[in-house]
Amino acid sequence: MKILYCIQNTILEEVLKKKRIINKKSLIIRDRKELTYKKVLQINPDFIMFPHWSYIVPKNIVSNFKCICFHSSPLPYGRGGSPIQNMIKRGYKNTEVCSLLMEKELDTGPIYLRSKVKLSGSLDEILLRIYEAVASQIKVIKNKKIVPKIQTGKEYIFKRLNSKDNQVNFKDSLEKIYDQIRMLDSSIYPSAYLGSGNYFIDFKNARFKDRDMLVADVIIKRKITIRKAKISDSKSIWKWRNDPLTRSMFISKDYIEYKDHLKWFKSKLKNKNSFIFIGQAFGKSVGMVRIDAKKNIGEISININPKFRGISLSETLLSDAIKAFHIKKPNCTLVADIDKKNSASIKIFSSIGFVKYKSTKNIYTYRLNFE
Repeated sequence: MKILYCIQNTILEEVLKKKRIINKKSLIIRDRKELTYKKVLQINPDFIMFPHWSYIVPKNIVSNFKCICFHSSPLPYGRGGSPIQNMIKRGYKNTEVCSLLMEKELDTGPIYLRSKVKLSGSLDEILLRIYEAVASQIKVIKNKKIVPKIQTGKEYIFKRLNSKDNQVNFKDSLEKIYDQIRMLDSSIYPSAYLGSGNYFIDFKNARFKDRDMLVADVIIKRKITIRKAKISDSKSIWKWRNDPLTRSMFISKDYIEYKDHLKWFKSKLKNKNSFIFIGQAFGKSVGMVRIDAKKNIGEISININPKFRGISLSETLLSDAIKAFHIKKPNCTLVADIDKKNSASIKIFSSIGFVKYKSTKNIYTYRLNFE
């Protein structure tokens, strides 16, 4: 049996390797640009498996090949976005991993297998159980002829979570606060947080000490005000970009003339798919984040004002800019190309959930999915 795997998540890929579902010889697509009808037609697989894939699959592929995806709610209940978090928010102790034949409509196809998964513990712990369930289902589908069954029961659509759902509501019960923290407690998701004064307080590793006491690890971050860039920011950004240390960390290390920068900057401000966010703190502009969006991919980069290096602003600036961008483009996957020698940027992007998924001679590509 010839199977083509479409996988975005490196942790899931490691689970599939450990379970001997895939190996070095397996046919794997990790980049959306590689998933074309022409390429799939050349491979001519018996199945295309999507154990983790957040992009829209081209209709001509879905229509002409057996495509199997995996969803983490007891379908038809819970079609749509953020199934794990939505199940936890509704008080469920268990969910189901469903393998289903893909159709033109989202999450409506007939189901091959269902596996019950516990929703206890942190999101990372839950995801690992889900990945193991996915691996087990793929193994069965590969080795047995299973006829998928039409979904029955009452349909219910989940809405994808947004940044507002990450803010802890202290009017809720301790149980709900615990659930809110743990359902976001993963390296690939923004944390649950509280905004207070000039700082954000992130919560992780929540656990009950007794029935009336919940304890959690907290991370206090300086609050940065985010605004859209304007033409008057041009010269400041140009100076930051040409700072010698900044240039040494960028992939392109050339000095940029101001006239060339200004032309580029004006074009970005006019482009509806380019987003430049300026971070404000201490009454000053402390850095910028730029995201260029094309379809469902956003290329992201960050540049800190050299005067404000070394005071841990980058992570907060990136996180806040991503939240602002997510409101405009909720289904966009972010990618960052980073010089392999730029360990500081690698650490910053990794700390907010970016995962390395591709490597060339001098560049690592990191990715963050909104899921």
